[in-house]
Amino acid sequence: MIKKHWENVQDAIARVKEAVNEGWCKNPTGLFINSCKSGEKPKNTVDASVKDWFEWARKERIVLAMSGGLAYTPDGKAVKISEIMQKYPIPD
Repeated sequence: MIKKHWENVQDAIARVKEAVNEGWCKNPTGLFINSCKSGEKPKNTVDASVKDWFEWARKERIVLAMSGGLAYTPDGKAVKISEIMQKYPIPD
């Protein structure tokens, strides 16, 4: 099964971790298998554009970390990722 759906394994693992942390998963193995087959991603999946922006913003010392839809600034503030991405777009 893993060989057949290899491209979904990383997202399936992330989904199981998220479910266990949130406390709603009673059968992690079943959720993993189901997620591999369906390709379902965790709720807090970061897409490529956000990942690229975060790497740039971290190098520029605009943010230090990112978690749960929030970016954390060097002065300790938590800001929605969508808001801070609009405020600090990657220069062309």
